[in-house]
Order: sequence, then structure tokens, then C-alpha cells
Amino acid sequence: MANIDGGHYFLTTLIPLKLDRMQREDGSFTSPSHILREVLSTLPTAQQSPACVAAGLNSPFSRCTRTHFVRAFVIDQPMYNGRDGGDALIQGLRSVNLLAHEPVDNLSRPYLMFCADLDARLGEADGGLSSWAAGLWAKAEAELRAIFSSCLGFDRVNDGDTFAAWLKRCQIETTMSFNDYYVPAPDLHGYTLQDIVTRLVAGTVVLSALAWWGLAALACSSWWLLAAVPIAAALSLAGVLRLLWVKGSKPFPAGANTDLPSVLKALHVQQRFALLAAQMQGVDRATLHARFGQFLNEVRPDDMAVATQPPGVIRSDGTPLVAHKRVAQKRAIA
Repeated sequence: MANIDGGHYFLTTLIPLKLDRMQREDGSFTSPSHILREVLSTLPTAQQSPACVAAGLNSPFSRCTRTHFVRAFVIDQPMYNGRDGGDALIQGLRSVNLLAHEPVDNLSRPYLMFCADLDARLGEADGGLSSWAAGLWAKAEAELRAIFSSCLGFDRVNDGDTFAAWLKRCQIETTMSFNDYYVPAPDLHGYTLQDIVTRLVAGTVVLSALAWWGLAALACSSWWLLAAVPIAAALSLAGVLRLLWVKGSKPFPAGANTDLPSVLKALHVQQRFALLAAQMQGVDRATLHARFGQFLNEVRPDDMAVATQPPGVIRSDGTPLVAHKRVAQKRAIA
């Protein structure tokens, strides 16, 4: 299924912006793209630094526990990367004028690129996109209105369902997603090079044998018998390519424990264990054994509901907050 891979839905939208001027709350007018840039620049991000932790603000997208990543930015015009490459000798023979510009793509208006990586729901008709969008609207309507109010057609959005439908209208297919949660390699039995060659050879042998048997029964000429092998090989190759096309259009299977709650739990356990390792340097075995048991009771690695990392928080071991407090204390003393 397009846009889905490894249990994740990779949403890519390209949303046109309005062109008419917009009025701010103070009565001044400016362009929709300028207002959108102001909103994006002041939107809280994840708590990834001591200052962010101390401010107590977090990304509004962290309120949806199916959202792994979100990225939004404005595209005014496509980047010009220079002339298309070519062979200098062939261009010289064709008298190509390298000083004459080639056609350059231009956008009729600025666009908002809005991308998201979220937990898919394969049991739903659209892979869970509609339920995710509706749930996000319920938890971050004010921020979503601030972001998308500069976009064309958003004026008709009034609830989670219409927001999901509007996003789908602006969606483009994600053909190359990035999924980095696989620990072991996914089970792709039947799709290795050895398996493909085996199927190709087996198909050629079987089809050739059937063709020879049929042609011999019809007492055909030797030319037909000689042509049976390459024809069978071509048909077998076509069958293998068709199989690869059909199977290749299906998403990779979901990796174990790759949903957002599992990832947050893993990050929390990892960071807490790193702190434990640093604290237990040089202690005796009895102390280490007792402290590790206490660690397991505190962290509870198999329980996803407790002792986990909050969404939108880069570190859950308290390091950024502690560092910020120390800096604040030094400034107060100075």
C-alpha cells in the first residue's frame, strides 16, 4: 500500500497558500506566507534543550500519541540546481549553446510542505490517516488553525473529519519513506536473489517440459521444439517480474515494538540504564545486584503504561533540567 511501510504511515502534503493579504490582530496587513512563517517560527518544538525544558512548553503534535515526527516548512520556489548534466562531446557535436538557459520550473504561489510519520492502523480503510487527523484536531485545534489558516481551502474546515478530508486533497504519494526502527532485518523470505533465481530456473524447466511434451505429441517440427526453451524462459521471467511487482507494492511488515509508546519506553529504559551504569562504577557485586533489582522495579521494562518517556521529550533522565538549574543558580550567585 502506498504511503505505508513497516507499520508506519508516512504523510506528505503539498498545500497551496492564499495570495490575498491577511490582517493581523493589531490591524496591520501582510502576506499569508509571512504570517505562516511567523507561526512556524514561534511554534513550540520538542523539549530538546535545557531552555525548552525550563520553559515548560512542548510541541502540540506531542499530544497525539501516534505521532513520531512532524515537519512543516514553506516553499516559495523550487531550488534551481543548474543545467541538466550531459556529455560535453555530444553537446559540442549538437552545437548546444551552454549559455542559453533551459526551462526552469516555477510555482504559481507559495506552498506549505507538511509531513508526518505516524503509527498506521492497517485495519482502517485509509491506513489510519483519517483517525489520526481527527484525533490531532481534537487535541491541538488552536495550533492547527494557526498553522493552516494561511492555506487555500482551509476556511471550509470546521472539525476533525473535514480536516482529515482536506489534508487528503493536498496529499501526494510518499514513494521513498525512511523507517529506522528495524532492529533485526525484516523477514523477506522468498525475495532474496537466490529465491528469485530458483523460481526463474524452475519455471523455465517446467514450462519447457510442458512445451516439449505438447509439441512432441503434436509431432511438430524441430524448429518449434528448439523455440520452446527460450519462449518458456521468457514466460518464466515475465511471471517472476510480475510477482516482484505485486509483492514489491506491499509494505514491509511492521517491526516489533516500533509504535510510539514502545519507542518512548525503550528510550526511557536506555537513558535510565546509562545513568545506573555511571553510578555503579567501582561498587561491589552485592551492591550492584541489589541496585539492579531496584532499577528493574523502578523502570518496569515490560510495562508500557508507567515509567516511560513523555512524548515530545528528547531526554527523560532529568539531565537538561538539572543543567539548566545549575546555570540559573550560578547566574543568581553572580
